[in-house]
Order: sequence, then C-alpha cells, then structure tokens
Amino acid sequence: MLKLIVCGYNGAMGKMLKECIEKTSDTVLVAGVARSAQTGTCDGDVKLFHTFDDCDVEADAVIDFSHPGNLDAMLRYVKRTKTPVVIATTGFDEEQNKAIEETSKEVPVLLSHNTAVGVNVVIELVKEAAKLLEGFDIEIIEKHHNRKEDAPSGTAKMLISAIKEVLPESHEVYGRSGRSCKRQPGDIGVSSVRAGNIISDHDVLFCSDSETVTIAHHSQSNAIFADGSIQAAKFLIESPAGLYEMKDILKF
Repeated sequence: MLKLIVCGYNGAMGKMLKECIEKTSDTVLVAGVARSAQTGTCDGDVKLFHTFDDCDVEADAVIDFSHPGNLDAMLRYVKRTKTPVVIATTGFDEEQNKAIEETSKEVPVLLSHNTAVGVNVVIELVKEAAKLLEGFDIEIIEKHHNRKEDAPSGTAKMLISAIKEVLPESHEVYGRSGRSCKRQPGDIGVSSVRAGNIISDHDVLFCSDSETVTIAHHSQSNAIFADGSIQAAKFLIESPAGLYEMKDILKF
C-alpha cells in the first residue's frame, strides 16, 4: 500500500486528490498539510499539519498542489526523511527552482506544471508541429478560472519551452497593446484569460497566410491532474534521486 502525504490538503486540488487516492486500491492518504489546517487535528484517519515543520508522519511519497510559500518547509521534510516528492505547484521564482534542483540530488523529485497525461502528450505534439510547420506564426492562448494567481500558466511555460527546443531563436511575447504590437519574426504570442470557473484550457495556433493548425487541450475535471500525480508518485518510489518530468513516466 502506497502511503501518501498531500500538501495543499484543503485546496480544490487537495480535495480532488483525496477523492482519487480513496478510489485507488493500492494507495492510502496518511497526512495532509495546509496553511489553513491546525496541527494535531484529524480528518477521519488523516492527520493534519499547518506546516511540514510540524509533520511527524512518515510516508512513501509527498504530492504537492499548494502554494510556493510552502516549498521551503516541504523540502526540509523530504530531505530529512528521504521521501520522494511530486511538485505540481506553479509560480516558483528562480531561487525556489534552484532549491528544488538541489533537493533532487538527495531524493527523487518530479516537477511538473501539469501532471495530466493528455497535456504532456499535447506538448510532444506541439514540439513535432514546430518542426514540421516551418515559418508558421505561433500563438498560445491559455484560460483558467478567476482565482488563479500566476500568469501565464505553468503549462503555457511548458509549451513555450517545447517550442524553443525546436526553434531556439524564438521568443515569447505576453499580450499585445500599443502602437508597436506588430508581430516580429520569431514571436511566440502568449495570451492569458482568467474568468469564471474554467479549469484549464490551452490552445496552440500555427498560422500561415492560407491555413491554421490548432492543437488544443481542454480539461473537464481536476481529476486528470490528481490521477497523473498518483502515477508520478508510484514512478518515484522506484527511482533513484534526480529531477524528473512527466515525460520520463510516459517514456517519450
């Protein structure tokens, strides 16, 4: 039985992850960490903690869908206990990304801005399209609910990185306004929408003068991210220390 700790337990993704873990026959949730939780309380059989500095529960893996502010304490915990960690939180700064990389030298870490299997397939398709559709203009449109704090989305950043692997001279342009907004060679246009209760939509447009090719992913439920993160946790417990991505699980 795979014992899991969820960071961001009281958030929307934490609640979805709890449901998915309960439905998965070989996993069990043993603890939850949330800034809104009181250390020492319980939710059924799940022990709750305000911060990982308080956490005295051991597990096989940690899954993090929370906030960048939780990172430092979580990394201290996983290094102290040598626990693999799936980090699916977005919005980290450069210093935090370096801390994640350093931690991965001691324990298995999977860092992904999007743990959905379909999204990671889309990223590979976008990479192939960038190779084949030479000279096409590229635009990315990402849409999320009105509560999302960071923009552009982590998934949009993954798409940009995939395109730049193929087209290293390209560069991202975030939004367009003013008199100097005419497209320049190598532009990757990126637009962000924050409205209503949109879960996560991403469209990548490849446009020429005579045709448009669109590669799209539209999320219908947060369960796709939770299921992918559980799959990632199972992968990590069989892996040596290192920094992994979803593509390592999917064997692209």
